[in-house]
Amino acid sequence: MVPASGSGAVTAGIVARKRRKIVRAFREHGATSSETAKSLADVGLSEGLLLHVMKLKHLIVNVGGDRFYLDTAREQAVERTRRVVVAVVALVVVVIVVVLWRMGLM
Repeated sequence: MVPASGSGAVTAGIVARKRRKIVRAFREHGATSSETAKSLADVGLSEGLLLHVMKLKHLIVNVGGDRFYLDTAREQAVERTRRVVVAVVALVVVVIVVVLWRMGLM
C-alpha cells in the first residue's frame, strides 16, 4: 500500500505514463491524421477511462466507426500547457517555502 502523503504524486505518475503509452501507440502506428486513422485494436489499445478523457479533449479523434487518430497539434498544445502549469506550481511551492523559511517557520 502506498502512503497517503505520496499517493497523489504516484497517481499522477501512473496517469502520465499511461497517457504517454497511448500517444506513443498512435504515433508508432502512424494514426496521426484522419486519412491514417486506425482502430484501437490496430494500435494495440482498448477502451479505458484515460482514453475516453483524451477523446473528450479531442486529443484522440473518432473519424467514424471504430477508427481514431491522434491530433498531434492539439496534443502538443496540451503538453505545453501542462508543462507551464507544472512550472508555475513548482515556482509557487518554492516561493512559499522561502517565505516560510524567512519567517522562521521552517
